[in-house]
Amino acid sequence: MSTLSQFISDLASNPTLQQDYLNDPAATMQKYGLQSHEVEAVLTADKAKVEQLSGKTTHAVTFFFPVK
Repeated sequence: MSTLSQFISDLASNPTLQQDYLNDPAATMQKYGLQSHEVEAVLTADKAKVEQLSGKTTHAVTFFFPVK
């Protein structure tokens, strides 16, 4: 599994990672170990590139964050 693929999987299920991503997406992805071209693909919502880099078909995911 690629690092990007693992990041997407973890992001879907890890509330701490979700909060970090909500606060600073680029820094969170870099800290996770994604390469700059992977970060750029996610930030620009380049679905085809994300699928190519992760090796998986992506699906829209909706996150619900609790209100503080």
